[in-house]
Amino acid sequence: MKHTVENNLVRWEQQHEWPKDGDEWTGQARYCGQPYEVWKTSLVDTFIVPNVTSQSAVVEIAPGHGRWSKEIAPLCGHLTLVDLVPSCIEHCEQLFASDDHVDCVVNDGKTLPGVSDGSIDFVWSFDSFVHMDKETIGNYFSEIDRVLKPGGKAVIHHAGRRHQWLWLSFLRHRGRRAKRLYKKLSVERPPAKGAHKFKHDTHGWRSDVSKRIVAGRARAAGLTVEDQLRFWDENNDYGVPRFGDWITVLAKR
Repeated sequence: MKHTVENNLVRWEQQHEWPKDGDEWTGQARYCGQPYEVWKTSLVDTFIVPNVTSQSAVVEIAPGHGRWSKEIAPLCGHLTLVDLVPSCIEHCEQLFASDDHVDCVVNDGKTLPGVSDGSIDFVWSFDSFVHMDKETIGNYFSEIDRVLKPGGKAVIHHAGRRHQWLWLSFLRHRGRRAKRLYKKLSVERPPAKGAHKFKHDTHGWRSDVSKRIVAGRARAAGLTVEDQLRFWDENNDYGVPRFGDWITVLAKR
């Protein structure tokens, strides 16, 4: 199943049941050997809190059922949630029904409709770009560059396969053995305290992109790449290493 806009719509509208509204994805925390709520708080304190004030206009791309939106909404002046999946937007509309400063928008999976040029202070997306192909990522980066104010920032969590093995991505569609070989070559799993529990882990339906491709698409869109990191603390106790993911911090020139 390729990581197209159409396939993402099918997967998150029809196939995923959202049993805990996004909080079912505890694997990154467990791979790091951390309690999920502690890991989640660390992520929010590191990337969201320093970038959002009571005056900030924020966009979250693909919020799902609002796992991170619930953390952002109390901090900001205005929040726009943009998602390809109608049922996700319906859920968020119900979740934030009493919050006048939160708007929920169904999009086409690659643009930010209704968001004005140069109007946004901060863009956030977590656990969503990991499932997007490079063309979709490039489209979103162009939109992020369009809507950010000068000095505005974006924090994007995305897949990060080993760049040198991406040419073998066709193996994903050549049977079980070929798929396992591609996973072994392309997915880098850094050591972490809970890594031993994931010895026979899957791809996590990660797309075929590397951090180099993500950085290249960002620069092509006019954005500055400020940082790319897998762990965000000195001891590598908190991060997104399970499927070899990365977090890229972008800024508007």
